[in-house]
Amino acid sequence: MEKLTKRQQAVFDWIAGFIHDHNMPPTVREIGRAFKIASSSVFDHLKALERKGLLKRGNLGPRSLELTGSVQGKCRYCASVPILGRIAAGPPSFATENVEGTLTISRRLIASGKHFALRIKGDSMIDAGILDRDVVLVHVQPTVEDGEIAVCLIEGEEATLKRVYREKNGRVRLQPENRRMKPIIVDASDLTIQGKVLTVERILS
Repeated sequence: MEKLTKRQQAVFDWIAGFIHDHNMPPTVREIGRAFKIASSSVFDHLKALERKGLLKRGNLGPRSLELTGSVQGKCRYCASVPILGRIAAGPPSFATENVEGTLTISRRLIASGKHFALRIKGDSMIDAGILDRDVVLVHVQPTVEDGEIAVCLIEGEEATLKRVYREKNGRVRLQPENRRMKPIIVDASDLTIQGKVLTVERILS
């Protein structure tokens, strides 16, 4: 990786700190105000940071900056968690734990405990804003509260992402967030909660 200039390092640290504090990237105008420079100069710095592999610029409007997976050693506000294969947001399917890469996020999202990320396959959670190919950040824990979104393992083999509700007679309802789809009802003894979903990231590449 190319070495950063002092100015580029300052801009990068400020962007990373903004994401840490606000859980969203700054706009070009906000960066310009912070450093008292014109938008054209901000774009020059962003292009340099992108070329040096520290961030990506998306196409979803003014807040489309993303820190890349290569910034872990450069950003004191950042942490990386492994992306462990794919999980169904639809009918249950087996989630193979093959590491597909890493997700770089703010450290404040993972203050304690163990975490992993999963790439979503399917559309059963679209009304919760979780779309096909999104990546969800998961906190490893064996239980969740009713209504929380969890990574659920059915009979030790079939994995799915759903809202969890406890029913009568030892049954559990795994509720999709898609009005076209029906819930999955399972015996509590056949269900293992692998973790609670904390946040969702939309990867543009």
